[in-house]
Amino acid sequence: MLFYRYIARKVNFIGLSIKKLEHSLEGIQVAFVQNKEFNKMVLVVEEMNSTQAKLFSGLGLGEFLV
Repeated sequence: MLFYRYIARKVNFIGLSIKKLEHSLEGIQVAFVQNKEFNKMVLVVEEMNSTQAKLFSGLGLGEFLV
């Protein structure tokens, strides 16, 4: 619960309840896909709704996944 409260404060500009915040974060899906041509791993983020996109960028989640 403490973790969700911390995140809620960090993204306060979105104005989500803890329950909606949790649901939105659970819906963000990422995968690492191997490009066999270049033998390189590529991060792929699946389609997100606007709330999930705001959370993803507001929390800087892309920095932690690379």
